[in-house]
Amino acid sequence: MGKALNSTRFRNVKIKVVRRTIAGPAKVSYLSQGLPQPNYKQTHPITSQQAELDDTTPSCSESAYSKAKKRELHAWDAVKDDMLKVSFECSAPITTQCVVCQDHADYYRCIECSTTAVFCEVCLKRTHRNSLHLPEKWNNVYYEPSSLGLFLFLPEGHDTHAVYTKVMKVIVSTGRLCTVTVNMCACEPETCPLLRYGLWPATAEKPQTAFSIPLLELFVCLSLECQVSVEGFCNTLRWKNNLTLAEVNTLYRALVGESISHFRHHHFRQRSLVDICPQLDDGTICPACPKADGDMIVTLDANFGLVRKQSSGTSVVEPLHGTRMFVDEKDVEEYLLSHLDSSKPHEDCSNFKAGNVLRSQKQAKKLDVTGVFGASCRHEMPLMFVNMSQGERLAYPLYVIDELLRRCEDKNIHLRVVYDIACVVASHLHKSGEGIPHNISLAIPAFHVYGHKLPCQIKYSTRRLEGFGLTDGEGMERLWSFLRRFARVTKEMTPSHRLDLLTDALLHYGRRKSTDLEMQLLQRLDKAEKILILAQEDISSVIREAPDLGLVNRTWSVKRKLRTLC
Repeated sequence: MGKALNSTRFRNVKIKVVRRTIAGPAKVSYLSQGLPQPNYKQTHPITSQQAELDDTTPSCSESAYSKAKKRELHAWDAVKDDMLKVSFECSAPITTQCVVCQDHADYYRCIECSTTAVFCEVCLKRTHRNSLHLPEKWNNVYYEPSSLGLFLFLPEGHDTHAVYTKVMKVIVSTGRLCTVTVNMCACEPETCPLLRYGLWPATAEKPQTAFSIPLLELFVCLSLECQVSVEGFCNTLRWKNNLTLAEVNTLYRALVGESISHFRHHHFRQRSLVDICPQLDDGTICPACPKADGDMIVTLDANFGLVRKQSSGTSVVEPLHGTRMFVDEKDVEEYLLSHLDSSKPHEDCSNFKAGNVLRSQKQAKKLDVTGVFGASCRHEMPLMFVNMSQGERLAYPLYVIDELLRRCEDKNIHLRVVYDIACVVASHLHKSGEGIPHNISLAIPAFHVYGHKLPCQIKYSTRRLEGFGLTDGEGMERLWSFLRRFARVTKEMTPSHRLDLLTDALLHYGRRKSTDLEMQLLQRLDKAEKILILAQEDISSVIREAPDLGLVNRTWSVKRKLRTLC
């Protein structure tokens, strides 16, 4: 028998707290305060069984999320043993009839088709003609890979040509390695029939290995979104399909060459249709920015994490994407030679390192590329990028600004440039005699401006300049947080492979931004409307509480006269 306990009961009292901020809507929170009630003695003792029941029963103070989470966990605990039992049952044939002819089956199955269907040998061959599914056969103990060979036949139209067969190693869409006999035709390169079969060759001439296109599409998406390396992808397939070390090495050697780079470019050309209709957007144009008239806000910044080692080799061909995102390095070098900015500007702006030619000389001895300088629009669509080799010199932002102005020729577009040291750029332009063009306005990002001196904060802050709205100017920082994840891969690449991968990554980032652009614009509009309401209320409150300006002016005039008389 348990001992009677004295207890103090508390009544929860909620206190409503309203916090108003200029950056968003009013925030409401509640503070709970326990008020003690008069003590009383418990008339009935608590038994041990009741105590155990209280531990398992949700308390009244438990949140709805905790209750839902416990219900979900209990539901999974109730079915997990039954699910394991079913998975063991599916490891053996569950029927003796062929799913196609309803006759006695030979216990063949195809996981890609169905986990419950059983085939006879005749129906399996007929339904899997020109298929890369890997069937399995029951050997009275377990399912093992079938000895039936895979054969791929050419479509109609090649009957009168010189057709020959070839045995190849194929990595199918599930990541398993198999041997396939394929028909080839002498009227076209061997890569073309493989593409008709849904395969991508590992080499351009006399390929011996091919990959399933859906498998490579999965790898490209993983590499661009999750930065999965070739080695990591091969190891994933190894543990998924129990591949041997020799099979993994074969897969890695086939993927690490030129094949995957050309597949990424082929995938881009196929999706963008730029070869069929050059007028179509190739992923470098922002749908929301002005095309002929209006204000275009551009943010500039540099990233010193996207380096390239000098020991990573050289390229014998130009990048597949050309200058779609990265400008020609020869033009940049010529511009740097004609714009010497080694002298430090007069304003040091709290000793900001951006724009200092000496910034990276100590650590750049073994680097071919010391970083990347880039530009994006206010909607964070990538616009233009430059490989840096001499630190973040002022010549790089000047080059990007000149190129943007050149693109806006014959257009009524006012360029509003946001840069970390826009004050230094403005001082450099005035000092060099060039001056700031009439169709350009310079500003400093909302976060970086607090690292500058007070005059710069007043003169260049995006929050104090007309035409910049609520743009914070930190779009490039968000872009760098995505792009710098590729640094561990690109620093060991050849120049062309590096530019192609970074270009694909930037195109992917732009695709992400343009796809959800309407939601982003609606959220920004909603935020702007709420801030406008709060600002109007605050201004009205200040005007109501302000003293009589006429009385202030009269008092000031009297005091000034008294000073003159004295």
